[in-house]
Amino acid sequence: MNNSQHFLYKWQLLALASWLRCGRRGIIEAVTGAGKTNVALQAAADAHRRGLFVLVVVPSRVLMEQWSSSLKKALPHCVIGRLGDSFSDRADDCDVLVTTRHSASAKKPLPPGDLGGLLIADECHGFGGATLRKSLIHEYEERLGLTATLERSDDAVEKTLVPYFGGVCYRYDFGQAIADGVCAQPRVAFVAVPLAKEERDEYDLMEAELVASRQTLRAIPDMPQEPFGAFLAAVSYLAENDAGPNGKAASTYLDSFSKRREIVATSRSKYEVLSNFSSVILEASGALIFTQTVKAANHAINRLDPLLGIEIITGDTARLERETILNDLRDGKLDAVAAPRVLDEGIDVPDANLGVVVNASRTRRQMIQRMGRILRLKQLGVGARFVVLYASDTLEDPTASERDGFMEEIEAISETSRIFGIGEQDDLVSFLNYSGPDELVAPERIGPLTSVKEIPDNLDSIDKYAWLSYLGWSEETDAHREAWDNPPVSSPDPLYLDFDVLELPEIARQKVSPKKEARLSTGEQPVTMSKIDGNFVLRCTGCDATSEPTPFRWKALEATVECSCLW
Repeated sequence: MNNSQHFLYKWQLLALASWLRCGRRGIIEAVTGAGKTNVALQAAADAHRRGLFVLVVVPSRVLMEQWSSSLKKALPHCVIGRLGDSFSDRADDCDVLVTTRHSASAKKPLPPGDLGGLLIADECHGFGGATLRKSLIHEYEERLGLTATLERSDDAVEKTLVPYFGGVCYRYDFGQAIADGVCAQPRVAFVAVPLAKEERDEYDLMEAELVASRQTLRAIPDMPQEPFGAFLAAVSYLAENDAGPNGKAASTYLDSFSKRREIVATSRSKYEVLSNFSSVILEASGALIFTQTVKAANHAINRLDPLLGIEIITGDTARLERETILNDLRDGKLDAVAAPRVLDEGIDVPDANLGVVVNASRTRRQMIQRMGRILRLKQLGVGARFVVLYASDTLEDPTASERDGFMEEIEAISETSRIFGIGEQDDLVSFLNYSGPDELVAPERIGPLTSVKEIPDNLDSIDKYAWLSYLGWSEETDAHREAWDNPPVSSPDPLYLDFDVLELPEIARQKVSPKKEARLSTGEQPVTMSKIDGNFVLRCTGCDATSEPTPFRWKALEATVECSCLW
């Protein structure tokens, strides 16, 4: 029985009902901050009531900690186990097992005995790699995927994720979340920053290399030309798989693209401008500074540290230190936290109301994740503000042709947006003096319920089951027992939502991977050895993904990193 105090937002109940209609198989695509985890917790609670074992597969040890804590609160009567990061609980000894993707791939924890199972995959867009897809265990008949946006730069969505989960059963974007009052509507400022002369010269050189390789790539049959995000995904696909001239041109393009991106990410002018935000950051109720690299985050620290309280969180930050930093931000002991991508996915951060992106992301998914950190529901009198520093006349420029369309989405959902030059400091500060709307839209909450009379009339069997099974009730009634004894039958042909399928060009000459790829990242950047809480990992310097932690250095050196640099 669900906690008698429990409620769901209307969209969460609708999402669960849609998942039921699809035979308890599907992906819920909902923006960061909307409450996807709570949806999964109710699915897990109902699965346990029906006698099923629940496996929760997460990308990282940090998320394993967060999920374990949330499950213990939501399901106090259940035994919650952990597998990975030095934990080795067995499925036989618990009701719900939380595991990392690496551990699920290696250990393959199955439902014990004759029990059926529900597999919940958090951040499921990241499960498409050759190794990590093994964590999508087929012995689990019921499957729930969670993601902010189902997109990758390869064909794994179509070939791995959709066949396993069935498809997208529910989609909830920022426009809907803001209209419902589930997320705050932001005021967005774009700040144009010129490159220094030497940076511009180097950028133009990389641009020339890009133009040359782009001509070759555009001439490939079936190469998607628009939008730019689809073109870039196809280029990444060729670089990864094609050993011929097309693959070489793709690798050259990505190398120049990466170098060009590094130039704009570390532009000195951005950090000079960043110090002008100190008054806005000091006034904010917590600020997050988003960067792409540790180097860029340290640049931000150096500029802001003399002016306010700021700390950095990286993938190497130990758990207790990370918790202390985030608690200090929550309690007002810190004004800001700088983070190189590590806060983009999953990590539960305090309710900040100012986000500063030092270098604009090239992926729609990453910008959705970052905005979601700031757009969590606010109290009256607190406005969400988002600042994007971009190098003018570069790939970061909102007016540039090479962008994936998400800047238009930001402009569409914002309370207002405006582009500023570096000489408009006073106007920018005034623009960011935003305390939110005069009135808040109260999100529609359903539950807790005390009487079946509160259930709307004319519900079909699936919707009624959702109301009885996922909401908080003061007591179990005959209506509950009847619904549970006669569970609804889903459609034999589930109605999944449409999604964009990448049209990828054919591979002329397939690359043959070496049998052993130790010490290699699968993306653009090299890996480094790191030590976390006494364990060794390999870490991708581009996206901060890590291998499975191990107490043995030699074992870590033989590991492989499934990174997201090209997603």
